[in-house]
Amino acid sequence: MSYTLILPVAGRSSRFPGMRPKWLLTMPDGKLMLEKAIEGLDLEVFSRIVVVCLKEHIEKYASLENLQASFLKATGREADFVVLDEATSSQSETIYKALEQGAVEGAFFIKDCDNIFTCTPEPKNCVATINLNDIGLVDAKNKSYVEVDSLGIISNIVEKNVISNQFCCGGYGFASASDFIKTYQSITSSEEVYISHIIYKMILEGEEFSTINASEYEDWGTQREYRHYCRQFVTVFCDVDGVLLKNGSKFNDKGWKTTAIEENLEKLIELQRQGHLYLVLTSSRPKSEIEYTVGHLKEMGLEVDDCLFGLPHARRLLINDFSKTNPYPSAVAINLERDSKSLSDLLG
Repeated sequence: MSYTLILPVAGRSSRFPGMRPKWLLTMPDGKLMLEKAIEGLDLEVFSRIVVVCLKEHIEKYASLENLQASFLKATGREADFVVLDEATSSQSETIYKALEQGAVEGAFFIKDCDNIFTCTPEPKNCVATINLNDIGLVDAKNKSYVEVDSLGIISNIVEKNVISNQFCCGGYGFASASDFIKTYQSITSSEEVYISHIIYKMILEGEEFSTINASEYEDWGTQREYRHYCRQFVTVFCDVDGVLLKNGSKFNDKGWKTTAIEENLEKLIELQRQGHLYLVLTSSRPKSEIEYTVGHLKEMGLEVDDCLFGLPHARRLLINDFSKTNPYPSAVAINLERDSKSLSDLLG
């Protein structure tokens, strides 16, 4: 059975002035926002993936070949790109053009590309929803909301009006591409036509839509939300002696085999468990000590991503650029008194 995932990225990204279109922004793990946005879906349920984008974005920011190669490497799936000559008036029109120009048939699932969530899409009429009480930072006034009965069947869906605690998190399923096209063509409005308007009209005409539960939601729809997400991740260049381990020396009886400063290790281990830490060890220890040092820290519960050993025993400067996507200050220096246990207080 044909089941297509449609990723609409043909918007102007007006909430991200002075930057690349948001779907082309780099996430902390190096993936494009487009690629990161579908990590929570089981892509194997789809027979095809279609990305709908603007010609001007392709011409100005990235070649189609590079985007296709990047998408395949990041997701393990190939994507068909439907390139629109002009911006559309709404996401509904974007989907309409994708269905027609991409020759999409059968069931399809729309996934917004400025957020991430986990759910199990099904080839039917459905809306992915999340309970407002189950999440943290979200711009509630800009969401659409549904009213559902005890069986999870949607009776009403509205835009930017909080009629329940169930909001639409950016995943919409349709059992038939032809039904979507027919409904879109039947709507005449000078205002923006949302996906929720299409769904509501189909419900009025007797079509049944149900909710599917989503979880692990993160929103990147505005600069504030995107930066809030990115700031949770940090690359730490951390000296070994006097910070993670008691200061050692080749002249000591035990040499470099010194005890851990557990309070400092605990803070880094906490960040690592959250998946937010990339740790690079720096040290004037000789490179021959890398294996022992990394192994000793691993025994204490701290994983090391990279090492810079054999550095001069001298002052160190950290130099980094900043930009709209990685705003000032993009680099921070922390100075600890040797063997101090206060790293947790200074990292916050």
